[in-house]
Amino acid sequence: MLYNSSMLLTYQFKLNPTPEQVVILESWGELLRRHWNYALGERLNWLRRTRSQIDRCSLVSEPIGKIPDKADYYTQASNLKQTKELFPDYKNIYADCQQQNLMRLDKAWKRWLTPDKKGKRGGRPRFKKRGDISSFTFPRVNSPKAGAHLHT
Repeated sequence: MLYNSSMLLTYQFKLNPTPEQVVILESWGELLRRHWNYALGERLNWLRRTRSQIDRCSLVSEPIGKIPDKADYYTQASNLKQTKELFPDYKNIYADCQQQNLMRLDKAWKRWLTPDKKGKRGGRPRFKKRGDISSFTFPRVNSPKAGAHLHT
């Protein structure tokens, strides 16, 4: 098999964590699940607040007031610092993992709202239940922050 020099290679590894690491990874999964649900809730709230049926304007069921800013990947990623200040447990999770979590949500959101070439759309992104997030990504594994230290 010939490899093109511009070909990107990715590797997937299965970990065999210690019991202490299992606890940490499970807590990260739970925190990422909560963050996914919060970010999805922000997006759905924005959509609900900015849409109304074409033939009517609801004054009873919809609150009148300031329309929230559009929730997308960039606004939600910029709020990660504030999330870490409000909820210190998120400081232990690498920012890359949190950003990847938001990127997955953004991809699912766009798949739902924008039809593909054949005119089909994906289903609405769903809130995650406990245990639904069973994996997360470390995009920069070789960085010192991710534990790739050179021992001399």
